[in-house]
Amino acid sequence: MSRASRLVALLHNLGGQFLYEALIRTLRGSLFIGGAAVVLSSTGAWKYLLSTFSAHDFVQASRLSQVVGTVPSVATVLIDDAGYRDYFGERSPLDRQRLLRLMRTIDAAAPQARAIVVDLDLAPLPGHAQRALLDFLIAHRARWVVAATTLAAQPSTPGRARWRRALCQGGVRMGWPYIPYDFGYASTVFQFAGSLSQAAIHPRLNCDNLASTLVAGRTGLAALRRVSAPMAPGYLRNGFVLPFDGDLGQLRALLQASAPQWIVLGGSWGKSDLQSTPLGRRYGAQLHAAAIAGHVRGEHMAPLGLQILVTWLFLACVDVVIGLLYLGVERHIMSWSLLYAGHRFLVQRVWPLALVGVVVVSVLLASDASAELRVHTGYWIPSAVLAGGALVHLVFIWNWGWNKMVRYDSVRAAWRQVLVAPIRDDWQAARHALHVLRCGIGGAAAEADLSAPRAALELVAVASSLLIQTMFPLLVFWSALH
Repeated sequence: MSRASRLVALLHNLGGQFLYEALIRTLRGSLFIGGAAVVLSSTGAWKYLLSTFSAHDFVQASRLSQVVGTVPSVATVLIDDAGYRDYFGERSPLDRQRLLRLMRTIDAAAPQARAIVVDLDLAPLPGHAQRALLDFLIAHRARWVVAATTLAAQPSTPGRARWRRALCQGGVRMGWPYIPYDFGYASTVFQFAGSLSQAAIHPRLNCDNLASTLVAGRTGLAALRRVSAPMAPGYLRNGFVLPFDGDLGQLRALLQASAPQWIVLGGSWGKSDLQSTPLGRRYGAQLHAAAIAGHVRGEHMAPLGLQILVTWLFLACVDVVIGLLYLGVERHIMSWSLLYAGHRFLVQRVWPLALVGVVVVSVLLASDASAELRVHTGYWIPSAVLAGGALVHLVFIWNWGWNKMVRYDSVRAAWRQVLVAPIRDDWQAARHALHVLRCGIGGAAAEADLSAPRAALELVAVASSLLIQTMFPLLVFWSALH
Protein backbone atom coordinates (compact mmCIF):
# COMPACT_ATOMS: atom_id res chain seq x y z
CA MET A 1 0.00 0.00 0.00
CA SER A 2 1.40 3.41 -0.97
CA ARG A 3 1.89 6.24 1.48
CA ALA A 4 -1.01 8.19 -0.05
CA SER A 5 -3.32 5.19 0.28
CA ARG A 6 -2.33 4.77 3.92
CA LEU A 7 -3.02 8.43 4.59
CA VAL A 8 -6.45 8.19 2.96
CA ALA A 9 -7.25 5.06 4.98
CA LEU A 10 -6.14 6.81 8.18
CA LEU A 11 -8.35 9.81 7.42
CA HIS A 12 -11.32 7.51 6.76
CA ASN A 13 -10.58 5.74 10.03
CA LEU A 14 -10.40 9.09 11.87
CA GLY A 15 -13.67 10.22 10.30
CA GLY A 16 -15.35 6.98 11.36
CA GLN A 17 -14.08 7.33 14.93
CA PHE A 18 -15.18 10.97 15.05
CA LEU A 19 -18.68 10.04 13.94
CA TYR A 20 -18.64 7.21 16.45
CA GLU A 21 -17.79 9.59 19.29
CA ALA A 22 -20.29 12.19 18.10
CA LEU A 23 -23.17 9.77 17.61
CA ILE A 24 -22.82 6.68 19.72
CA ARG A 25 -21.59 8.61 22.76
CA THR A 26 -23.94 11.56 22.27
CA LEU A 27 -27.06 9.74 21.09
CA ARG A 28 -27.11 6.08 21.92
CA GLY A 29 -25.13 6.11 25.16
CA SER A 30 -25.31 9.66 26.42
CA LEU A 31 -27.88 9.01 29.16
CA PHE A 32 -25.51 6.67 30.97
CA ILE A 33 -22.15 8.16 30.03
CA GLY A 34 -23.51 11.70 30.31
CA GLY A 35 -25.05 10.84 33.65
CA ALA A 36 -21.69 9.64 34.91
CA ALA A 37 -20.12 12.86 33.61
CA VAL A 38 -22.75 14.97 35.41
CA VAL A 39 -22.12 13.13 38.67
CA LEU A 40 -18.38 13.57 38.22
CA SER A 41 -18.70 17.29 37.42
CA SER A 42 -20.61 17.93 40.67
CA THR A 43 -17.86 16.53 42.90
CA GLY A 44 -15.06 18.43 44.58
CA ALA A 45 -12.58 16.12 42.85
CA TRP A 46 -13.71 17.34 39.44
CA LYS A 47 -13.61 20.97 40.54
CA TYR A 48 -10.08 20.41 41.80
CA LEU A 49 -9.17 18.77 38.48
CA LEU A 50 -10.68 21.72 36.63
CA SER A 51 -8.71 24.21 38.71
CA THR A 52 -5.49 22.20 38.29
CA PHE A 53 -5.79 21.99 34.51
CA SER A 54 -6.72 25.67 34.26
CA ALA A 55 -3.55 26.51 36.19
CA HIS A 56 -1.53 24.19 33.96
CA ASP A 57 -2.98 25.81 30.82
CA PHE A 58 -2.15 29.24 32.22
CA VAL A 59 1.45 28.32 33.06
CA GLN A 60 2.00 26.76 29.63
CA ALA A 61 0.57 29.80 27.86
CA SER A 62 2.69 32.18 29.97
CA ARG A 63 5.85 30.29 29.00
CA LEU A 64 5.02 30.54 25.33
CA SER A 65 3.97 34.18 25.46
CA GLN A 66 6.26 36.73 23.93
CA VAL A 67 6.12 40.50 24.41
CA VAL A 68 4.82 41.94 21.16
CA GLY A 69 5.69 45.55 20.32
CA THR A 70 7.57 48.16 22.29
CA VAL A 71 4.68 50.22 23.69
CA PRO A 72 2.89 48.51 26.62
CA SER A 73 -0.85 49.11 26.73
CA VAL A 74 -1.25 48.22 30.42
CA ALA A 75 1.07 49.46 33.16
CA THR A 76 1.12 48.69 36.87
CA VAL A 77 2.47 51.40 39.19
CA LEU A 78 3.46 49.83 42.51
CA ILE A 79 4.42 51.84 45.57
CA ASP A 80 7.38 49.76 46.77
CA ASP A 81 9.10 49.61 50.14
CA ALA A 82 11.37 52.56 49.27
CA GLY A 83 8.44 54.72 48.18
CA TYR A 84 6.46 53.77 51.25
CA ARG A 85 9.42 54.65 53.45
CA ASP A 86 10.82 57.77 51.76
CA TYR A 87 7.71 59.33 50.22
CA PHE A 88 4.95 58.34 52.61
CA GLY A 89 7.07 58.23 55.76
CA GLU A 90 6.09 54.62 56.53
CA ARG A 91 2.61 55.73 57.62
CA SER A 92 -0.42 53.64 56.87
CA PRO A 93 -3.02 54.62 55.84
CA LEU A 94 -1.20 56.76 53.30
CA ASP A 95 -1.02 60.52 53.70
CA ARG A 96 -3.81 61.91 51.52
CA GLN A 97 -1.96 65.03 50.36
CA ARG A 98 1.08 63.04 49.19
CA LEU A 99 -1.16 60.47 47.58
CA LEU A 100 -3.02 63.22 45.71
CA ARG A 101 0.31 64.60 44.48
CA LEU A 102 1.20 61.15 43.15
CA MET A 103 -2.17 60.80 41.44
CA ARG A 104 -1.86 64.24 39.83
CA THR A 105 1.56 63.26 38.50
CA ILE A 106 0.18 60.09 36.91
CA ASP A 107 -2.79 61.95 35.45
CA ALA A 108 -0.59 64.62 33.86
CA ALA A 109 2.00 62.15 32.56
CA ALA A 110 -0.55 59.88 30.85
CA PRO A 111 -3.19 62.04 29.15
CA GLN A 112 -3.86 59.24 26.66
CA ALA A 113 -4.85 56.71 29.34
CA ARG A 114 -8.40 55.41 29.02
CA ALA A 115 -8.66 54.40 32.67
CA ILE A 116 -6.49 54.80 35.78
CA VAL A 117 -7.38 52.34 38.52
CA VAL A 118 -6.54 52.93 42.19
CA ASP A 119 -6.24 49.66 44.12
CA LEU A 120 -5.96 51.50 47.47
CA ASP A 121 -8.46 52.40 50.17
CA LEU A 122 -9.19 56.11 49.71
CA ALA A 123 -11.83 56.37 52.43
CA PRO A 124 -11.48 59.43 54.70
CA LEU A 125 -9.19 59.29 57.72
CA PRO A 126 -9.24 61.37 60.90
CA GLY A 127 -6.86 64.31 60.62
CA HIS A 128 -6.43 63.95 56.83
CA ALA A 129 -7.65 66.59 54.39
CA GLN A 130 -10.02 64.74 52.04
CA ARG A 131 -11.79 67.50 50.13
CA ALA A 132 -9.02 68.09 47.59
CA LEU A 133 -8.87 64.37 46.81
CA LEU A 134 -12.64 64.22 46.35
CA ASP A 135 -12.62 67.27 44.05
CA PHE A 136 -9.84 65.72 41.96
CA LEU A 137 -11.73 62.43 41.52
CA ILE A 138 -14.97 64.18 40.57
CA ALA A 139 -13.16 66.43 38.10
CA HIS A 140 -11.52 63.37 36.46
CA ARG A 141 -14.38 60.90 36.89
CA ALA A 142 -14.30 59.95 33.21
CA ARG A 143 -11.18 57.83 33.61
CA TRP A 144 -10.27 57.41 37.29
CA VAL A 145 -11.61 54.27 39.00
CA VAL A 146 -11.45 53.87 42.78
CA ALA A 147 -11.89 50.83 45.01
CA ALA A 148 -15.22 50.26 46.73
CA THR A 149 -14.01 48.61 49.90
CA THR A 150 -17.31 47.57 51.45
CA LEU A 151 -19.96 45.15 50.24
CA ALA A 152 -22.63 46.48 52.58
CA ALA A 153 -25.36 48.76 51.32
CA GLN A 154 -24.37 51.27 53.99
CA PRO A 155 -20.69 51.53 55.04
CA SER A 156 -19.91 50.82 58.67
CA THR A 157 -18.96 54.37 59.72
CA PRO A 158 -20.62 57.74 59.12
CA GLY A 159 -17.42 59.07 57.53
CA ARG A 160 -17.32 56.27 54.99
CA ALA A 161 -21.04 56.73 54.30
CA ARG A 162 -20.56 60.44 53.51
CA TRP A 163 -17.49 59.67 51.38
CA ARG A 164 -19.30 57.09 49.30
CA ARG A 165 -22.34 59.31 48.94
CA ALA A 166 -20.14 62.16 47.72
CA LEU A 167 -18.43 59.86 45.18
CA CYS A 168 -21.79 58.61 43.93
CA GLN A 169 -23.22 62.09 43.58
CA GLY A 170 -20.09 63.15 41.70
CA GLY A 171 -20.39 60.23 39.25
CA VAL A 172 -17.01 58.72 40.15
CA ARG A 173 -16.38 55.24 38.76
CA MET A 174 -15.98 52.52 41.37
CA GLY A 175 -15.11 48.80 41.37
CA TRP A 176 -14.72 45.93 43.80
CA PRO A 177 -11.07 45.26 44.67
CA TYR A 178 -11.69 41.59 45.51
CA ILE A 179 -10.19 38.63 43.65
CA PRO A 180 -12.02 35.29 43.25
CA TYR A 181 -10.12 32.22 44.44
CA ASP A 182 -10.16 28.57 43.32
CA PHE A 183 -8.48 25.94 45.51
CA GLY A 184 -5.87 28.29 46.93
CA TYR A 185 -5.11 30.16 43.68
CA ALA A 186 -6.41 33.50 42.50
CA SER A 187 -8.67 32.64 39.57
CA THR A 188 -7.06 33.29 36.19
CA VAL A 189 -10.34 32.62 34.38
CA PHE A 190 -13.01 34.61 36.26
CA GLN A 191 -13.39 38.04 37.81
CA PHE A 192 -16.15 39.37 40.02
CA ALA A 193 -18.82 41.37 38.25
CA GLY A 194 -18.11 45.03 38.99
CA SER A 195 -14.47 44.44 39.94
CA LEU A 196 -11.82 47.09 39.35
CA SER A 197 -10.73 45.49 36.10
CA GLN A 198 -14.33 45.31 34.87
CA ALA A 199 -14.93 48.95 35.84
CA ALA A 200 -11.80 49.99 33.93
CA ILE A 201 -13.02 48.19 30.81
CA HIS A 202 -16.69 49.24 31.01
CA PRO A 203 -17.00 53.00 31.65
CA ARG A 204 -20.66 52.76 32.71
CA LEU A 205 -19.86 50.97 35.95
CA ASN A 206 -20.50 53.90 38.28
CA CYS A 207 -21.82 53.80 41.81
CA ASP A 208 -25.43 52.98 40.87
CA ASN A 209 -24.49 50.23 38.42
CA LEU A 210 -22.03 48.76 40.91
CA ALA A 211 -24.85 48.04 43.34
CA SER A 212 -26.66 46.11 40.61
CA THR A 213 -23.78 43.61 40.37
CA LEU A 214 -24.64 42.17 43.80
CA VAL A 215 -26.84 39.11 44.22
CA ALA A 216 -29.91 39.93 46.29
CA GLY A 217 -30.24 38.14 49.60
CA ARG A 218 -26.54 37.36 50.00
CA THR A 219 -23.82 39.04 52.02
CA GLY A 220 -20.04 39.31 51.81
CA LEU A 221 -18.17 37.80 48.87
CA ALA A 222 -21.06 35.39 48.29
CA ALA A 223 -23.02 38.37 46.94
CA LEU A 224 -20.56 38.83 44.07
CA ARG A 225 -21.22 37.10 40.75
CA ARG A 226 -18.40 35.67 38.67
CA VAL A 227 -17.95 36.64 35.03
CA SER A 228 -15.64 35.09 32.47
CA ALA A 229 -12.58 37.36 32.16
CA PRO A 230 -9.37 35.37 31.53
CA MET A 231 -6.12 37.06 32.54
CA ALA A 232 -3.30 37.55 30.05
CA PRO A 233 -0.75 34.82 30.95
CA GLY A 234 2.21 36.73 29.51
CA TYR A 235 1.36 39.86 31.45
CA LEU A 236 1.10 38.11 34.80
CA ARG A 237 4.50 36.48 34.16
CA ASN A 238 6.40 39.51 32.82
CA GLY A 239 3.98 42.42 32.94
CA PHE A 240 4.99 46.06 32.62
CA VAL A 241 5.51 47.17 36.23
CA LEU A 242 6.75 50.63 37.26
CA PRO A 243 7.98 50.61 40.88
CA PHE A 244 7.46 53.97 42.59
CA ASP A 245 10.34 54.61 45.00
CA GLY A 246 9.34 58.20 45.81
CA ASP A 247 10.80 59.92 42.71
CA LEU A 248 7.87 61.64 41.00
CA GLY A 249 10.04 62.96 38.16
CA GLN A 250 11.30 59.50 37.24
CA LEU A 251 7.77 58.08 37.32
CA ARG A 252 6.54 60.92 35.09
CA ALA A 253 9.29 60.27 32.55
CA LEU A 254 8.59 56.51 32.43
CA LEU A 255 4.87 57.03 31.92
CA GLN A 256 5.44 59.60 29.20
CA ALA A 257 7.85 57.28 27.41
CA SER A 258 5.62 54.21 27.58
CA ALA A 259 2.23 55.94 27.08
CA PRO A 260 0.04 53.14 28.48
CA GLN A 261 -3.68 53.02 27.76
CA TRP A 262 -4.59 51.54 31.15
CA ILE A 263 -2.82 52.13 34.47
CA VAL A 264 -3.31 50.36 37.79
CA LEU A 265 -1.94 52.07 40.92
CA GLY A 266 -1.38 49.85 43.94
CA GLY A 267 1.03 48.97 46.71
CA SER A 268 3.84 46.44 46.99
CA TRP A 269 5.20 47.34 50.40
CA GLY A 270 5.06 44.52 52.89
CA LYS A 271 3.36 41.22 52.12
CA SER A 272 -0.25 41.81 53.14
CA ASP A 273 -1.56 42.16 49.56
CA LEU A 274 0.35 39.23 48.04
CA GLN A 275 -1.91 36.73 46.27
CA SER A 276 -1.10 33.15 45.28
CA THR A 277 -1.22 32.42 41.54
CA PRO A 278 -0.08 29.54 39.29
CA LEU A 279 3.02 31.67 38.53
CA GLY A 280 3.86 32.41 42.15
CA ARG A 281 2.81 35.24 44.43
CA ARG A 282 1.69 38.53 42.88
CA TYR A 283 0.27 41.74 44.31
CA GLY A 284 -3.42 42.51 43.90
CA ALA A 285 -2.79 45.42 41.54
CA GLN A 286 -0.87 43.08 39.21
CA LEU A 287 -3.85 40.73 39.08
CA HIS A 288 -6.24 43.54 38.18
CA ALA A 289 -3.78 44.69 35.50
CA ALA A 290 -3.48 41.15 34.11
CA ALA A 291 -7.28 40.94 33.86
CA ILE A 292 -7.34 44.25 31.96
CA ALA A 293 -4.51 43.01 29.71
CA GLY A 294 -6.55 39.88 29.02
CA HIS A 295 -9.38 42.06 27.73
CA VAL A 296 -6.96 44.14 25.64
CA ARG A 297 -5.50 40.99 24.06
CA GLY A 298 -8.94 39.58 23.37
CA GLU A 299 -8.57 36.63 25.75
CA HIS A 300 -11.78 34.61 25.75
CA MET A 301 -12.93 31.05 26.33
CA ALA A 302 -14.37 28.91 23.56
CA PRO A 303 -18.15 28.41 23.77
CA LEU A 304 -19.52 25.13 25.04
CA GLY A 305 -20.50 23.88 21.58
CA LEU A 306 -16.96 24.25 20.27
CA GLN A 307 -15.52 22.66 23.41
CA ILE A 308 -17.73 19.61 22.82
CA LEU A 309 -16.76 19.47 19.15
CA VAL A 310 -13.04 19.62 19.97
CA THR A 311 -13.53 16.97 22.66
CA TRP A 312 -15.13 14.66 20.08
CA LEU A 313 -12.24 15.22 17.68
CA PHE A 314 -9.69 14.65 20.46
CA LEU A 315 -11.35 11.41 21.59
CA ALA A 316 -11.60 10.26 17.98
CA CYS A 317 -7.84 10.76 17.56
CA VAL A 318 -7.15 8.87 20.79
CA ASP A 319 -9.54 6.14 19.63
CA VAL A 320 -7.53 5.72 16.43
CA VAL A 321 -4.22 5.50 18.30
CA ILE A 322 -5.55 3.06 20.91
CA GLY A 323 -7.28 1.01 18.22
CA LEU A 324 -4.02 0.58 16.30
CA LEU A 325 -2.17 -0.39 19.47
CA TYR A 326 -4.92 -2.80 20.47
CA LEU A 327 -4.79 -4.42 17.03
CA GLY A 328 -1.08 -5.10 17.51
CA VAL A 329 -1.61 -6.47 21.02
CA GLU A 330 -4.47 -8.66 19.80
CA ARG A 331 -2.45 -10.09 16.93
CA HIS A 332 0.90 -10.65 18.57
CA ILE A 333 0.24 -11.14 22.31
CA MET A 334 -3.36 -12.07 23.17
CA SER A 335 -3.35 -15.27 21.11
CA TRP A 336 -0.40 -16.52 23.19
CA SER A 337 -1.67 -15.32 26.58
CA LEU A 338 -3.79 -18.43 27.21
CA LEU A 339 -0.71 -20.66 26.99
CA TYR A 340 2.11 -18.56 28.47
CA ALA A 341 2.18 -16.69 31.77
CA GLY A 342 4.54 -13.99 30.48
CA HIS A 343 2.19 -13.05 27.66
CA ARG A 344 -0.73 -13.16 30.11
CA PHE A 345 1.13 -10.68 32.32
CA LEU A 346 1.59 -8.36 29.34
CA VAL A 347 -2.11 -8.46 28.52
CA GLN A 348 -3.48 -8.21 32.06
CA ARG A 349 -1.02 -5.77 33.64
CA VAL A 350 1.20 -3.99 31.11
CA TRP A 351 -1.48 -3.21 28.50
CA PRO A 352 -3.76 -1.31 30.96
CA LEU A 353 -0.78 0.74 32.16
CA ALA A 354 0.23 1.45 28.57
CA LEU A 355 -3.32 2.58 27.80
CA VAL A 356 -3.27 4.99 30.75
CA GLY A 357 0.10 6.30 29.55
CA VAL A 358 -1.28 6.93 26.05
CA VAL A 359 -4.25 8.83 27.49
CA VAL A 360 -2.06 10.96 29.79
CA VAL A 361 0.39 11.82 27.00
CA SER A 362 -2.50 12.65 24.67
CA VAL A 363 -4.05 15.03 27.22
CA LEU A 364 -0.70 16.77 27.81
CA LEU A 365 -0.12 17.17 24.06
CA ALA A 366 -3.63 18.58 23.65
CA SER A 367 -2.97 21.00 26.53
CA ASP A 368 0.21 22.23 24.84
CA ALA A 369 -1.66 22.69 21.56
CA SER A 370 -4.36 24.65 23.41
CA ALA A 371 -1.67 26.87 24.96
CA GLU A 372 -0.15 27.55 21.53
CA LEU A 373 -3.56 28.52 20.17
CA ARG A 374 -4.19 30.81 23.14
CA VAL A 375 -0.85 32.59 22.81
CA HIS A 376 -1.31 33.35 19.12
CA THR A 377 -5.03 34.09 19.04
CA GLY A 378 -6.21 34.70 22.61
CA TYR A 379 -8.71 31.87 22.07
CA TRP A 380 -8.71 29.36 24.91
CA ILE A 381 -10.05 25.80 24.77
CA PRO A 382 -9.78 24.44 28.34
CA SER A 383 -7.86 21.18 28.45
CA ALA A 384 -9.87 20.19 31.54
CA VAL A 385 -12.81 19.37 29.24
CA LEU A 386 -10.57 17.10 27.17
CA ALA A 387 -9.14 15.51 30.29
CA GLY A 388 -12.62 14.96 31.72
CA GLY A 389 -13.78 13.29 28.50
CA ALA A 390 -10.68 11.11 28.45
CA LEU A 391 -11.19 10.16 32.11
CA VAL A 392 -14.84 9.15 31.55
CA HIS A 393 -13.84 7.10 28.50
CA LEU A 394 -10.92 5.50 30.32
CA VAL A 395 -13.19 4.30 33.14
CA PHE A 396 -16.52 3.60 31.42
CA ILE A 397 -15.74 3.02 27.72
CA TRP A 398 -12.23 1.66 27.39
CA ASN A 399 -12.46 0.06 30.87
CA TRP A 400 -8.72 0.41 31.46
CA GLY A 401 -8.01 -1.59 28.32
CA TRP A 402 -10.18 -4.61 29.15
CA ASN A 403 -12.87 -3.81 26.60
CA LYS A 404 -12.34 -4.60 22.94
CA MET A 405 -11.55 -1.38 21.08
CA VAL A 406 -14.16 -0.51 18.45
CA ARG A 407 -12.69 0.62 15.14
CA TYR A 408 -14.50 1.95 12.09
CA ASP A 409 -12.74 2.13 8.75
CA SER A 410 -14.97 4.81 7.24
CA VAL A 411 -17.61 7.41 8.00
CA ARG A 412 -20.22 5.34 6.15
CA ALA A 413 -19.54 2.26 8.29
CA ALA A 414 -19.78 4.27 11.50
CA TRP A 415 -22.97 5.99 10.36
CA ARG A 416 -24.70 2.75 9.44
CA GLN A 417 -23.56 0.74 12.47
CA VAL A 418 -23.85 3.26 15.31
CA LEU A 419 -26.93 5.24 14.24
CA VAL A 420 -28.94 3.72 11.40
CA ALA A 421 -28.78 0.06 12.42
CA PRO A 422 -29.83 0.51 16.11
CA ILE A 423 -32.73 2.82 15.19
CA ARG A 424 -33.80 0.42 12.43
CA ASP A 425 -33.69 -2.51 14.86
CA ASP A 426 -35.80 -0.58 17.37
CA TRP A 427 -38.32 0.33 14.67
CA GLN A 428 -38.59 -3.24 13.38
CA ALA A 429 -39.03 -4.57 16.92
CA ALA A 430 -41.80 -2.02 17.53
CA ARG A 431 -43.61 -3.09 14.35
CA HIS A 432 -43.17 -6.73 15.34
CA ALA A 433 -44.72 -6.12 18.78
CA LEU A 434 -47.59 -4.04 17.34
CA HIS A 435 -48.40 -6.76 14.85
CA VAL A 436 -48.59 -9.33 17.64
CA LEU A 437 -50.88 -7.07 19.68
CA ARG A 438 -53.17 -6.50 16.68
CA CYS A 439 -53.27 -10.07 15.38
CA GLY A 440 -52.97 -11.96 18.66
CA ILE A 441 -51.27 -15.31 19.25
CA GLY A 442 -52.95 -16.83 16.29
CA GLY A 443 -51.38 -14.39 13.87
CA ALA A 444 -48.57 -14.96 11.41
CA ALA A 445 -45.98 -17.57 12.35
CA ALA A 446 -43.24 -14.96 12.50
CA GLU A 447 -45.10 -13.20 15.30
CA ALA A 448 -46.29 -16.31 17.15
CA ASP A 449 -43.13 -16.39 19.30
CA LEU A 450 -44.43 -13.49 21.40
CA SER A 451 -47.38 -13.56 23.73
CA ALA A 452 -49.52 -10.45 24.04
CA PRO A 453 -48.08 -9.43 27.45
CA ARG A 454 -44.53 -9.95 26.24
CA ALA A 455 -45.25 -8.02 23.05
CA ALA A 456 -46.56 -5.15 25.17
CA LEU A 457 -43.40 -5.29 27.28
CA GLU A 458 -41.27 -5.28 24.12
CA LEU A 459 -43.17 -2.29 22.75
CA VAL A 460 -42.66 -0.31 25.96
CA ALA A 461 -38.95 -1.24 26.05
CA VAL A 462 -38.42 -0.27 22.40
CA ALA A 463 -40.22 3.04 22.87
CA SER A 464 -38.06 3.71 25.94
CA SER A 465 -34.94 2.85 23.93
CA LEU A 466 -35.83 5.32 21.19
CA LEU A 467 -36.75 8.00 23.70
CA ILE A 468 -33.79 7.56 26.07
CA GLN A 469 -31.05 6.74 23.57
CA THR A 470 -32.08 8.98 20.68
CA MET A 471 -34.73 11.65 21.29
CA PHE A 472 -33.90 12.69 24.85
CA PRO A 473 -30.10 13.03 24.26
CA LEU A 474 -30.78 15.09 21.12
CA LEU A 475 -33.04 17.46 23.07
CA VAL A 476 -30.52 17.75 25.93
CA PHE A 477 -27.67 18.38 23.51
CA TRP A 478 -29.69 20.99 21.60
CA SER A 479 -30.68 22.81 24.80
CA ALA A 480 -27.08 22.77 26.09
CA LEU A 481 -25.87 24.47 22.93
CA HIS A 482 -28.64 27.09 23.04
